[in-house]
Amino acid sequence: MANEKLKKLIDEILDERRDRVFETMDVITNNIIIQLEKLKELEDFHTYTIPADFALEEKRKEGSPIDILYNYIKNISLSANQLDLINNLLDGINHFSSRAALFLLREDKLVGWKGKGFSGETGSINDEEVKKIFISLSANTIFKYVLEKQVPYAGVPHYQPDDHLIYSRFGGEIPKKIYVLPFFVKGKPQAIVYSDNMGNKIIGEKEIEMISLVGEMSLDLLPLRQKILAKVKTQEYVETPETPPARTRAPEQDERTVTTIKENDPERLARVIVNDIYLYNKPKVEEIIRTGQNLFEALQNTIMQSRELYLNKFTDLGPFERQLIITLARGKKELLRGYHFETL
Repeated sequence: MANEKLKKLIDEILDERRDRVFETMDVITNNIIIQLEKLKELEDFHTYTIPADFALEEKRKEGSPIDILYNYIKNISLSANQLDLINNLLDGINHFSSRAALFLLREDKLVGWKGKGFSGETGSINDEEVKKIFISLSANTIFKYVLEKQVPYAGVPHYQPDDHLIYSRFGGEIPKKIYVLPFFVKGKPQAIVYSDNMGNKIIGEKEIEMISLVGEMSLDLLPLRQKILAKVKTQEYVETPETPPARTRAPEQDERTVTTIKENDPERLARVIVNDIYLYNKPKVEEIIRTGQNLFEALQNTIMQSRELYLNKFTDLGPFERQLIITLARGKKELLRGYHFETL
């Protein structure tokens, strides 16, 4: 009996401390949201004065290399999802080279993600065909060298004995110079950035290095950024008539209750997840709906990642697939052609 009383007392103390931790977390989270909202009020953020003599000497021209680099870096850092981030990364690298490609490390090989600048002419592959390429790490290529040494390489194309495998799969044409970098994810080399010089265009090594570095940092921070944005963007969406209005809930019912409802209700979780896809890609989604293009093809990676997120909680895909049609495609199932519906 004494043991049961002691256990009950300890449980009560732990429950009290747990509630205090949750309350503290809520306060911190709310403060973050408040501070984010205050950023909108910084209207004088870009207000400053440059000395006249300095401005005359260092005035930047529109379209100058530093402006172009800045725009690419800004696009990368503001990417809403992984697919957009990598597309923006390759766009920037391709601007400072003839061709650019990203290869992802998959067990014992490197697999092409996508290319930029591959013409598809005179035997060359096109950008999409880069996805079909894989380079085994058993071959002594520049890709293997850069991954193992974890350093960039700039120089002649045939630096390693098996480099001919890379160019033959590109279509056979040999570039004048290549620049290859390891791409780090959470501090580990997980991909290869490839760029080359096919004509008179000089490879911008420093610019490409800066773009890759920003890409690495942005990819590491993307999950945190998405969580913060999701909290801000979906706060009003979750509080719809399906949920009791805030003023009718008991004072002690805080956001933890809303989170619990979402996690225990497949319809609600599916609705919030798919709504996030729409919010992060709103301009693109609305343009695709307006023109009748293929919505699944444009957002395939994002949709499939969200599908996996939903399946971590529930096995019935019905609610998720219904929301794809209702919330994302605005009732037009034909815009999701290519997606394999398991329940509809």
